[in-house]
Amino acid sequence: METIKIYFTLFVMSIKARMEYKASFFFYVFAILVFYMGQIGLLFVLLNRFHQIKGWTMGEIAFLYSLQAFTYGFTNLIFSQLIHFDHMVVSGEFDRVLVRPLSPLGQVIFSKFEVSATAHLIMGFSAFYVGSHIADIDWTLKKIFLFPVIVLGAVCIASAIRLMVTAVAFWTLRNQALVHTVIFSTKEFIVYPVSIYNVGIQFFLTFVFPIAFINFYPAHLFLDRSGEHLFHPALVMGTPLVGFMMFTVAIITWRAGINHYQSTGS
Repeated sequence: METIKIYFTLFVMSIKARMEYKASFFFYVFAILVFYMGQIGLLFVLLNRFHQIKGWTMGEIAFLYSLQAFTYGFTNLIFSQLIHFDHMVVSGEFDRVLVRPLSPLGQVIFSKFEVSATAHLIMGFSAFYVGSHIADIDWTLKKIFLFPVIVLGAVCIASAIRLMVTAVAFWTLRNQALVHTVIFSTKEFIVYPVSIYNVGIQFFLTFVFPIAFINFYPAHLFLDRSGEHLFHPALVMGTPLVGFMMFTVAIITWRAGINHYQSTGS
């Protein structure tokens, strides 16, 4: 209980620090919204011109996008500090984390919450509403129950990738190039249905770097798309399992990195 209170205090302090400059905060949220509205606008232009993308209609694409937005919104909200973790290693700040009687990962995570991730969640809820309405999704009790489970599994996938990239800093000290390539750039692959890519990329995004489980495969379940299966129909239910497996590997990688860590601070 005392540990939870400490983490909660860190959380509150992080929120207060982030909200100290309210104008800057709201402008940042607005800028993110404009960026993603532009991204969605481009999708709608394409769909208005061609009416569908590889058999996916406007409503289905909007729902696909909402799953991605929810996933990265929650991931950014909780795991945003991992993006700048290499600075903690290089400056020696991580030394102070290790001497405290708390989980090192918990301290790093709770040291900063990216409240502006609410912009991603706003886009997620908007795309979810539009997509569900236009695609006329039949929200059965099974789908209602599975939706938070699927989103949690997807967040575990995105968080695991972020944590593994973060752990690389224990060996290389700097990992910003990897952060931008693996975390930020790759998510553009799943803005569109994975089925538009060739078989090699489909295989890579399914079995090697499985971000297709964030939105593409679970979208088939909610949209009742039974006529399109890239590898096997059972993959539509794979998100929670893939998320659990990847997060387990990420934790093992993080712990191996801590065991390897040698202070570089002065």
